[in-house]
Amino acid sequence: MALMDRNQQLLDGLTKTSKVIEIGPAHNPLVPRSAGWNSFSLDHATRADLVAKYAADSWVDTAQIEEVDFVWHGGSMIDAVPAEHHGTFDAVIASHVIEHTTDVIRFLQGARTLLRPEGSLRLAVPDKRKCFDFYRNPSTTADAIVAYEDRRDRHDTRTHLDYALRMATKGGCPGWFEGDIQPAELLHGVEIAWQMLRYSGVPDYIDAHNWVFVPASFELMMLELGALAFLDLEIESLVAMPATEFLVRLRPGREAVDPDAIQARRRALMSRILIELADQTRQIADSPLYVPPPLPASDPTPPRQRSRLQRWFSAGTSLAAASAGFRGPRSPA
Repeated sequence: MALMDRNQQLLDGLTKTSKVIEIGPAHNPLVPRSAGWNSFSLDHATRADLVAKYAADSWVDTAQIEEVDFVWHGGSMIDAVPAEHHGTFDAVIASHVIEHTTDVIRFLQGARTLLRPEGSLRLAVPDKRKCFDFYRNPSTTADAIVAYEDRRDRHDTRTHLDYALRMATKGGCPGWFEGDIQPAELLHGVEIAWQMLRYSGVPDYIDAHNWVFVPASFELMMLELGALAFLDLEIESLVAMPATEFLVRLRPGREAVDPDAIQARRRALMSRILIELADQTRQIADSPLYVPPPLPASDPTPPRQRSRLQRWFSAGTSLAAASAGFRGPRSPA
């Protein structure tokens, strides 16, 4: 699926007159004001600071960085947005942001506060089967509730250890297509754990992928958090993309589902998680489910060589920033 199709999925149903807020657009906004969108941006730094941050990065066109409307230095996301904007947005867009938050429940609650009753939250979420979280375990509802109860405003030591010890790439790329059978290479040796342990005493937010998902594990977390009344959001659509990510649209509201139906859905989603993780093993050469690549046809160019840049860009700016050890604000949640 082409990049334009991906953007169309995220923006479907919106027009340039829709009131939209994009969280963390950095240098690659989906709804730039320069293109005529009625958009607002929330980021961890001002435009001047973002330009300075990316000035030496040859992959980044700093001219694409727009003025930041709301700078989010810490605390709850909604504290950075004046109250007169609460409940007024047709859409909240966050591409490769949710996985970095320290408290996923408060992040989602904040997005709900910004939305009109008919609005939607649109997320691009890394799929662990197709990105550098390949060897990590999916996050659970229990993880989300503990972070919420702790009012977590920076990643804990366990997150930094797990993130660093299990981070993997394929051919140096942080994201790839689902059929990529190249071996995943661990980015760090085990000694990285000593560096991660030192983060436990650092008061500032240090970036990491905190939340790890396959599509079914995301659906399960949303179902359970809604049933427990932590969230007033329900999934309207979820589209698994061929590379790196899946796209989700959530709308305000909770389904009135009886306990037996919830149990049945939970059980079905838990089974789907196992199936999706088993599907991931198709990329591993000695797996019983391994699917060897087809013989080359008339085009002798290796698929990997053709698609490398496409995979890199599809991974999103947050993935590249995370790989570089980006330090963000004290609290992204």
